[in-house]
Amino acid sequence: MEEKMLMKSISFIAFSSEYASRLEAFRENSRKDIRIEITEEEYIKPLCKELFQKGIRVFMCEKTPFEKYETAIYIPVICKTADFMQVYISSDEMNNIFVLSDEPDVINKKILGYYWNVEPVIIDAGMTIDKRKAFFKEAASLKATCLGPARFAMEAGLCGVRYKTVLPSDETLNDAVNTALAVLKTKMEETEKNKENLLRMEQYKVVFNFTNDAILATDENGIIIAANDMVYKFLKLDKKDRLEGKRIDAVVPGTKMIKAMEKDGGDIGDVFELPACTVLTHRIPIEIDGKRRGVVSTFQDLAVLQEHEKNARVHAMKSKKGFAAKYSFEDIKGSSQIIKEAINIAKSYAMSTSTVLILGETGTGKELFAQSIHNNSKCSKGPFVAVNCAAIPKNLLEAEFFGYEEGAFTGASKGGKAGVFEMAHKGTIFLDEIGEMPLEMQVQLLRVIQEKEVRRIGSDKVVPVEVRVIAATNRDLQGEVIKGNFREDLYYRLNVLELKLPPLRMRRDDIKEIAVSFLKGFDYKKYKSNEALWDEIIEEIEKFDLKGNVRELQNILERICVMMDNKHINTSALFMEISKGMNMSSKAIRREENKSTSMKYEDESFSKSESDLWEKNRIIKALKNNGFSRTKAAAELGISRSTLWNKMKYYKIEV
Repeated sequence: MEEKMLMKSISFIAFSSEYASRLEAFRENSRKDIRIEITEEEYIKPLCKELFQKGIRVFMCEKTPFEKYETAIYIPVICKTADFMQVYISSDEMNNIFVLSDEPDVINKKILGYYWNVEPVIIDAGMTIDKRKAFFKEAASLKATCLGPARFAMEAGLCGVRYKTVLPSDETLNDAVNTALAVLKTKMEETEKNKENLLRMEQYKVVFNFTNDAILATDENGIIIAANDMVYKFLKLDKKDRLEGKRIDAVVPGTKMIKAMEKDGGDIGDVFELPACTVLTHRIPIEIDGKRRGVVSTFQDLAVLQEHEKNARVHAMKSKKGFAAKYSFEDIKGSSQIIKEAINIAKSYAMSTSTVLILGETGTGKELFAQSIHNNSKCSKGPFVAVNCAAIPKNLLEAEFFGYEEGAFTGASKGGKAGVFEMAHKGTIFLDEIGEMPLEMQVQLLRVIQEKEVRRIGSDKVVPVEVRVIAATNRDLQGEVIKGNFREDLYYRLNVLELKLPPLRMRRDDIKEIAVSFLKGFDYKKYKSNEALWDEIIEEIEKFDLKGNVRELQNILERICVMMDNKHINTSALFMEISKGMNMSSKAIRREENKSTSMKYEDESFSKSESDLWEKNRIIKALKNNGFSRTKAAAELGISRSTLWNKMKYYKIEV
């Protein structure tokens, strides 16, 4: 099979019809896959070019001084002594016999003389045209008989000489084909090896230049023998000015590469100044057969290394603790104007690096907004570390925030522990329930935010941290400052960018969208099969204030989902459960509201929470902006006219 494939790359070339006929007979008897082309010598090159383009790589023909085509392989078909013996010579032709051979040295004239009873004269057929014409004319005058290649038959006839064509036998042709196959196979193997070597060299070259490290090598005399692309960048040199062959000390002034060859193990971790940057370099002697033959040196940009170290620390913390924000602004449900305003403000805050203070009642999505700000900020690739300040015992706060060294106190973990600020390096730390933090801890927190460095318990070293702080609370921090429960300086440090989140009662039109989103995520099939009933349930829920906001909404929806699985509970029972749950929630909230400070608006005493007062102010402002038109005011607020009417009644706003 292999030989058959190789034969497709071989072709015989004939310069006469007589020679072509001999080849045809050979093909019919022995080599049916052989290709035969007939042409004149002057057209040999264009023919070979055409065949070469078709995949022919080996050409077999009578030996001739024609111009060969490029990298093609030419195998001469030389007639042997036995081929000449096949030619019949009559007695009247035995006066003078001239044998023309392309390889006269291979013809045994003694054997031919014995066979013909006359010793022939052996002539080299590779003579020039002029000499050949002169020879044929002389042979004609001597009435000699000439034997030779088929390509001279016509020329000899024109000169009047008796000429007999010698054609190669099957044995000669087979030998030529076998030689061609062997040469072609060897050539193809060499080509494949060359391809492999070239590919390997290209791979080495890519690897050599792919690294961000500069690699430079010299021989034992300090002559540069190799330099990758990064070397030119670090030295601020043009790649056209090749460094190979130049002395290293002429290229890199003050180099220590030559001295490094004298040191066992080389020179590791040296900081060195190059024109483009400060680098960390390693110089290693090149040893061949136990002798030092040069030095190879690598250079790494020190600033890049430090950045990689920071990123590695961030990645290690994220992968180890799972400190990643999973929510973005797209996850915040609602189409009302008030929530859109809050989202737009939060998006503008995300572009800054300043501290953000998020204010809002419980369940309004403070952490959802914090994660969205982080994921939309420049530090989104860093960790997001959320800390509930109210959930950590007071005696552990310092250790959790700033970490500790091994043996700092009884029970300290072996190897120590990083605090949350270290874990949040190059990212965001979210301090939830910041209003619950003890005063003594507030002092240390303020210092960390201002100085951007922490010191672990039991350590005398400070660790620089690059952290964005987002804090959140449902408390009135200004009131806490007045009462002395919260430090004023920390309050102003946290409240650089303030974000107030509206409660659900200020955006009732969003309740259905939030509810449907939750129900689809909780049990999509159950929601779709009872979609009409759920619409009624959500409509009923919208009548209540939902003091627990989104969290309370999710709780009641999940409770109803579970109750629906009980076939003995009818629809009326579901609606009774909604009213019962909402009434209990309202009573609990009222107890909290009774504790709030009495506020005034336009000489009217109004005992409400801060968020209620905020909503009332927005409604009055919208009414004034729109000439006290309820329809236009409702459109500005992003709520329906009936919802606006109910809110006006609730807040005792008269127009």
